[in-house]
Amino acid sequence: MKQNTEELIKRHAYFNRKFFARWAPYYDLVAFVLKPLRYDAARRLQLPHDSRVLDVATGTGEQALALAKAGYDVTGIDLSPDMLKRATKKRTSSIKLKFVHSDATQLPFTSNSFDATTISFALHDMPYEIRLLVLKEMIRVTKNNGIIMTIDYLEPSKGLLGAITYRFVRRFETPMYEDFIHKGLLIHLTKVGLVPQTQTTLFIGQIKICKNKK
Repeated sequence: MKQNTEELIKRHAYFNRKFFARWAPYYDLVAFVLKPLRYDAARRLQLPHDSRVLDVATGTGEQALALAKAGYDVTGIDLSPDMLKRATKKRTSSIKLKFVHSDATQLPFTSNSFDATTISFALHDMPYEIRLLVLKEMIRVTKNNGIIMTIDYLEPSKGLLGAITYRFVRRFETPMYEDFIHKGLLIHLTKVGLVPQTQTTLFIGQIKICKNKK
C-alpha cells in the first residue's frame, strides 16, 4: 500500500510539473475572474494581524498575495517551479510573503506551525488519494483550533450557475476535475474529519472554513 501511494505521488508530481509548465505563462489571465473571490476569502479568515498562514498549492501566488495584503505572515508552497517563478515576482517589501518549492503531501513544516492553512482552486487538480493526503497534511501543520479554509469551484448540482460553471471549466481543467467535482468538496472534508463552520458561495466558487479540532 505504501509503495502504491509513493508511486501515485511521483506520477502526480511529474504530471503537475508538465501541465503547469505549459499553463504558467497564461494562468493569471485565465484565472483573473477568480481574483475578487480570493480577496473575499482572505477577509473571511478574521485572524489577528501577522498570524502565520500557509497557502497550499499556491500556484502563481494570487491567494497568498491576497492573504499577505490582508495583514498575515504568509508562506505559499507549490510543486510547480514554473508557477512559483510567477509567484515570486509578486512579493514586495511592504508585505510578509515567501514561497517554497515542495510537495504538499509531505509539507516541510513541523506540526502545529500555522494559525491557518488555505488551499484555493487546487484540490480539483489532484487525484482523489492525493487530495486526502494534502488535507491531512494541512490538518497536521495547523494549530489546534486554527483555521483550515478550502476554496474551489461550484459543483454542477449547485443550481444553474453550478451547472454553467461545470460545462465551461471542464473544457480546460485537468482530467482529475471530473472526479473531484462529482464527489464534491464537502465529501473530501468529511473524509478527513473536517466539519465546515461556515460555507459561502461566491460567483463560481465556494468557500468552506473549518476549525481544526485535534
